[in-house]
Amino acid sequence: WQVAGGMQRLPEAMARLAAERGVRFRYGRAVTELALERGRITGVKLEGGERLPARAVVLNADVAALAAGLLGEPPRRAVRAVAPAERSLSALTLSLHTPARGFPLSLHNVFFSGDYEAEFRDLTELRRLPRQPTLYVCAQDRDARAPGPGGDGGGGGGIRAEGAPERLFCIINAPATGDRERFTEADIEPCVQQGMELLSRCGLHILRTPSSCRITSPTDFERRFPATGGALYGRATHGAMATFRRPGARTRIPGLYLAGGSVHPGPGVPMAALSGRLAAECLLADSGSIARSRPAATPGGI
Repeated sequence: WQVAGGMQRLPEAMARLAAERGVRFRYGRAVTELALERGRITGVKLEGGERLPARAVVLNADVAALAAGLLGEPPRRAVRAVAPAERSLSALTLSLHTPARGFPLSLHNVFFSGDYEAEFRDLTELRRLPRQPTLYVCAQDRDARAPGPGGDGGGGGGIRAEGAPERLFCIINAPATGDRERFTEADIEPCVQQGMELLSRCGLHILRTPSSCRITSPTDFERRFPATGGALYGRATHGAMATFRRPGARTRIPGLYLAGGSVHPGPGVPMAALSGRLAAECLLADSGSIARSRPAATPGGI
């Protein structure tokens, strides 16, 4: 087993556990192509020309990159392309380390727009950043229990020091158009400012400075996940049949398996972890007769 591509290192303990089981990691080596012979997977080609032979490959990338031919022309047929209109939403994210006061935050908090219908009209019809955004705020240094008597969001676990900086991660919905337009500061700042004013009206006051806040836009997400437009959740889940259009672990190419948030069962860390488990189960079930991938239903429920 070899893991190639990507710049983000795995946590040390997980990497050590994997290495004990025979995994070798190749950090900072982008995968440029999936190698096929006679219609089945035979390995991957790395930046610089190195080729890693393989009887099976588990691809943890957004399927849009595969369908767009970014991993070679022949592998494009493995999945159906996702049209821009079928993409899920992207986001503006704000990573802050700053004091927050005036509102009893818990770990997870949502501050809703005053006009939810207008917000989604901006996102889905006008394809622009919302003029009245909803904000999700994750107060990472607090826990998920109800706010304590001191308004510390720690379930009574102690009053936070007044004015102490804390880690806050904020999400504002955005259209997945990062491949067609570059979101500039002139586009982003009015939307973020409206979000900050919403928090203030709800009693939450955050000191936001250039040094305390880092913003990531659909343009940045497109750069990290090419061919997605910045869509964070793969195909949109609208409609009764949308779930069935999401690719499963097996593909039309023998030996190529899929994992990640753009495939079944869906986005989010728990779902992406399940997709990896499903891919591993399919690969192991097919080993020994791996010359042909076959369609299969995945058992389970809600």
